[in-house]
Amino acid sequence: MKKNHNQFNKSKLLELVKSSQLIGEESLAEASETDSVKSFPEKTLAKLKSTKFLSASIPEKLGGQNLGLIPGTNLAMLTILKNIGKGNLVMGRVLEGHINAQILIDQFGSEKQKKLFAEDAIAGKLFGVWNTQAADGTFLTKVEKNIYQLNGSKTFATGTDYVSRPIVTAARKDGAWQMCVVPLDESSVKSDSSWWNPMGMQSSRSFKMTFLKTKLQKINLLGKAGEYYQQPGFSGGAVRFAAVQLGAAEQLLDETKKYLVSLNRTQDPFQKMRLGQMAIAVESGNQWIVGASSRMDRYMKQPTKSEAEHFVIYANMMRTAIEQICTDVMNLCQKCVGARGLNKPYHFERIIRDLSTYLRQPAPDQVLADVGGYVLNSNIPASEIWNMNLKKIKKNESNKF
Repeated sequence: MKKNHNQFNKSKLLELVKSSQLIGEESLAEASETDSVKSFPEKTLAKLKSTKFLSASIPEKLGGQNLGLIPGTNLAMLTILKNIGKGNLVMGRVLEGHINAQILIDQFGSEKQKKLFAEDAIAGKLFGVWNTQAADGTFLTKVEKNIYQLNGSKTFATGTDYVSRPIVTAARKDGAWQMCVVPLDESSVKSDSSWWNPMGMQSSRSFKMTFLKTKLQKINLLGKAGEYYQQPGFSGGAVRFAAVQLGAAEQLLDETKKYLVSLNRTQDPFQKMRLGQMAIAVESGNQWIVGASSRMDRYMKQPTKSEAEHFVIYANMMRTAIEQICTDVMNLCQKCVGARGLNKPYHFERIIRDLSTYLRQPAPDQVLADVGGYVLNSNIPASEIWNMNLKKIKKNESNKF
């Protein structure tokens, strides 16, 4: 996982961050217009394509920007995801899935696969990761030399009809899970939109997808069986969706302020108090993004077992903290705007529905218990436990000069 630490262009990353802020702002109106299971934010997706966000997390030598692939790029990645999520959580989730897929390809793909899938992304193919399933899960069988067959169903298949290169996990004959990059435009697949009727995130089109003897070439099998769950990538990826979620909390703060100013309620002491609490919560979330990005950078520089464990625990802390931050901001927002503000055309009720749905990520209690267990089993004082490895790295780096 070690790479050339200097192989990225800071000015180009800054351009991407600025573009994400602009796209996020412009996507707010479309988020309301497409708030339906039958819709999708096509205009925002087109902007992401035209500004090269679909190729940003591809190695620079293949035409990308190395976003999220090497140290020094992770803060930009998390900030971009936050900015897109701020305008539309659906598109934040879609972009996060695409970036997740690019990171998996960079980590586990062969050089031939990296080149092939980079060309697809540059051409505008949208990637994703479809792992969730019900009882009728997916399974992979070998039918002849270098030819495989995919059968079964995935649920929560975000971006149905728009994602054309999902990474689908499937059980092999021995029970091990294999990642497959499925070219949907060349495959026999059945989508079930009736499965998706949620409170929020409606236009994410997270349908049920059934694969019907879908043929795959060996080139479409990514990595070795079982590698999808390899740590710290599997659990550490939570920092990306947490960044998207924080974007919605930021938007609620901005919308609440605008609402109160429009009604001339800026001098109410209780409203001031609530806005102050919201501002503190959002800023603490931004500090978590900074902390998480620095730990991602650190692990990439020194991918040891201890650094991996440390990063996973920190990621668990971040996703737990941001879930609480978002919950607090939603509650404070509703107290500020009252029943009137929760009517359309205001954005509050849609953002709150979307965020409430998106916050429901797997195993929240378990990840918090893991954090507690890590602290209990450590002999290091609380003042040093999250900084100890940073001190080691600084010491090691100082010895190089």
